[in-house]
Amino acid sequence: METLKKTENIIAGRYRLVAPLGEGAFGTTYEAEDLTNYKRVAIKILSLRAATNWKMLELFEREAKVLANLNHPNIPQYLDYFHIDTPEDRRFYLVQELVAGESLADLVQKGWHANEEEVKNIAKQVLKILKYLHSWTPPVIHRDIKPQNIIRQSDGKIFLVDFGAVQDVYRNTLIKGSTFVGTIGYMAPEQFQGVAFWASDLYGLGATLLFLLTHRNPEELPAKRLKIDFRSRVQISSEFADWLEKMLEPAVEDRFPSAGKALARLSKLQLRQLQIKQPMGSRVVVKETNGDLRLDIPPTGWKTGIIVLPVFGSFLGFPLVFSLAALVSGQFVSAIAILLLTSPLGIIGLLMWAGFFWAIAGKTRLEINLDSFSLQRILFGWKFSTYRGKTLYLQQVEREIDANSKNNQATLALWERDKKHCFGSTLTKVEQEWIVAKITHFLQRERKQL
Repeated sequence: METLKKTENIIAGRYRLVAPLGEGAFGTTYEAEDLTNYKRVAIKILSLRAATNWKMLELFEREAKVLANLNHPNIPQYLDYFHIDTPEDRRFYLVQELVAGESLADLVQKGWHANEEEVKNIAKQVLKILKYLHSWTPPVIHRDIKPQNIIRQSDGKIFLVDFGAVQDVYRNTLIKGSTFVGTIGYMAPEQFQGVAFWASDLYGLGATLLFLLTHRNPEELPAKRLKIDFRSRVQISSEFADWLEKMLEPAVEDRFPSAGKALARLSKLQLRQLQIKQPMGSRVVVKETNGDLRLDIPPTGWKTGIIVLPVFGSFLGFPLVFSLAALVSGQFVSAIAILLLTSPLGIIGLLMWAGFFWAIAGKTRLEINLDSFSLQRILFGWKFSTYRGKTLYLQQVEREIDANSKNNQATLALWERDKKHCFGSTLTKVEQEWIVAKITHFLQRERKQL
């Protein structure tokens, strides 16, 4: 595919090309700047002169048509589609929201090793996207689920990109076609025959998850009668291996019948693996009544090294004492001078004292009932931070590992639609997993009664 030689070109008097992002089978994608609002966008370009056949143009136009109808928080937003004619060529342009992050392929290439929990989290997010796509009539089938087409942001949020191989919602997606699209190693066997079902996307996702676990293209792994033999190559629970094996069944009828079914099975699997019984030694206080759940997460308490906070806090804040003494004695000029010179250090000292008091006396309270939920920070009985929302909008709670942390530090993330509320970072891994199971079980039980 031909790429533009000058990335500073301005397209349609509006989009200034900044740098190439990647080159695919059906076009080259650039990072660009929208000169009307100075926002960065992704613009995909297909040259008619460089196209090897008309099928490439058909797929490019189909991608634009499908994206224009989709509206999902984990799919980059469609912005524009147009073409420009020149004496030598006709170029087609597809403009989308630019998503920050890195593809799973790039992350693995840089040495990222996802653990079982992280792989499950990616699987759940992609399954939710596929559930949305497959809910169209007829279903939208991506047909090219692979590590390069899944973007992961630093907070763990996933985006599905590159719909160049998609079967659109205006055609019968279940009839055998002439287009052979997909990527070897991630294509379901039926795609080699020009056929794609919604379960074909499940196979692509399963192969992608296997790549994360093995750092190998699934095509390179041993197989028996098209069935990939991966169990000796991964270190995951047997239950998750069973689930992954079903995703990778060669026969379409042996896979999960839908993304929703695969998601439900994975969620149940996670619940079974977690102990809902409170871990030994945990100081979290739980109060559960009919239709109401309250969790009080206690302060960290006195630990080695915490004495550093008040010691250094006092040292940094000591000049404020001189300022106060000068003020009391009537030396206003001296008091103001000392205050101006030492206020930054004094503020740091006060913050260190605040951290000390929070560590020994601050607690977090989460309350959930059928109608609403609240997340409160409490210090010496004073509720200085309270957030309230509707329980109806709660989607899930999960243990989220900080990708930038060297010691796998994790926090609990309570998702309210697209809004994330974090808490419980001082808890142990076992406590965090127990709270995830406790809240998930409570929400599922109470919603069944509605």
